[in-house]
Amino acid sequence: RFNKPVLSYWIVAGLYRAFGESVTVERIGIAFGAMGIVLAAFLIGRALRSTLTGVVAALVVATAPRVVWFSRRIFIDIYLTMFTSLALACFVLAERHPQYRRRYLWLMYVCIGLGVLTKGPVALVLPALVCVAWLALEHRLADLRRLLIVPGVLVVLAIVSPWYVAVYRQHGWTYITDFLFKENFGRYATTAMTPGERGSLFFPTVLLGDLFPWAPMVLVPLIGIIHAWRRPNAGQNPDWQRPLGRLLWLWIVVFVAVFSFSRTKEDLYIFPIVPALAALVASTLCESFARAPSRLLSVVFVVVSGLCLVAAPCLYWLFSPSSGYYALPEVREFAGVLAATGLASLVLWLSQRRFGAVASLAAGFVLLNYLFVGRVLPGVERSKPVPPLARIVAARAAPGAKIGYFNMGLQSFVYYTNRNAIEEIGVLEQAKAFFFDQRESWALMGTGEWEALRPLVPGTCIADRRPLSIFDAKLEEIFSRTPPPEVLLVKNHCGDSR
Repeated sequence: RFNKPVLSYWIVAGLYRAFGESVTVERIGIAFGAMGIVLAAFLIGRALRSTLTGVVAALVVATAPRVVWFSRRIFIDIYLTMFTSLALACFVLAERHPQYRRRYLWLMYVCIGLGVLTKGPVALVLPALVCVAWLALEHRLADLRRLLIVPGVLVVLAIVSPWYVAVYRQHGWTYITDFLFKENFGRYATTAMTPGERGSLFFPTVLLGDLFPWAPMVLVPLIGIIHAWRRPNAGQNPDWQRPLGRLLWLWIVVFVAVFSFSRTKEDLYIFPIVPALAALVASTLCESFARAPSRLLSVVFVVVSGLCLVAAPCLYWLFSPSSGYYALPEVREFAGVLAATGLASLVLWLSQRRFGAVASLAAGFVLLNYLFVGRVLPGVERSKPVPPLARIVAARAAPGAKIGYFNMGLQSFVYYTNRNAIEEIGVLEQAKAFFFDQRESWALMGTGEWEALRPLVPGTCIADRRPLSIFDAKLEEIFSRTPPPEVLLVKNHCGDSR
């Protein structure tokens, strides 16, 4: 696939070569990417306030359920977030420790180059925009001369250009221009990749969800943003927290603002803000350890703890053994831990033991994430439709048969069928041509696609069908106990004994 740069593929291929092909091996690489994000949060938090702030920032990232969830899936946005966040951390450290500026700037450019080799120009353009905007706000544009820009560009080119030169030599400009214009500008300008309409407030909602239960606490420094933007009086000693705090806010605002204007809106687009957000939250929490917290922080922490208490019985009702298809293993234990976490953190905070309250919330979500990954997910993964349907294709499809999927994002079908030539079918006419062929043809599709296709290609039939995973269900389907839509395996040559 040439619609993305190559680094994420090299990582998985290298792990396959070293340890063999398996889902577990794939997840090793993505788990290390997530640990890089945790490291970036620690470095930024420590530079912003103290080592304790860095530890709390790392805990904020590592205990957020959505971070854990994304870190088990092969999303290249995890690698992009790791490289861009480490680049931000290097820039912060260069500003915080000017005696080591050159060292950190070299590392920053290496991280940017690896980010570009992961997902393209976005890993360079947005960090550069944040840097220039911050220096302008600080009235320090002259410092651009100290950022080693020309050597840094050469570092980025040295990392990125060998791949693009190789692509050009084998395929010309086709894949390069398609990536630069269709995959970047095309997605930004069209809604082809976005499921449904997502308005301008989509990303602020995602922002609060990515780091729940911690993200709502960012409201405290957000309310004080005007104070954070005040410059120290002339002659004062440098106050590192204020300018670095402004830098982190700019990082968040630029990523959210740029993608809010995009026609295509995917929640992972703003994932690189996670370490900056975690550092701001950690700074607010650590400040509360030393002195009485603001009333707003107390209200937010109490609300978050209360939400955990309320969510526990709701989750148990939604996924209890009596919920039929949606019954989840260990849901009783999961709900019990969630309720205990909310109660403990609430009681400790109200009794003025704020460090204990934060530690309790973090420890509770460590246990919750363990239960979710170790106990809940294995049962859910067994219900995924793609592996059993892929086994049918592997057992019954001829070696030269065409394999595809129609209007469904099921790239894992390539892995489970162990066939490289899997066709992505996007429109009905393309599906009609796919099956109107003398060759044997198999494709995954939804029931709506099947109903539209069947009158056009009478010789097709359903070889098997499976419901989508629980996590693909809509909330109204869970409330009504209605199983999610089915994935159909459709084939032609229906008279074959296979």
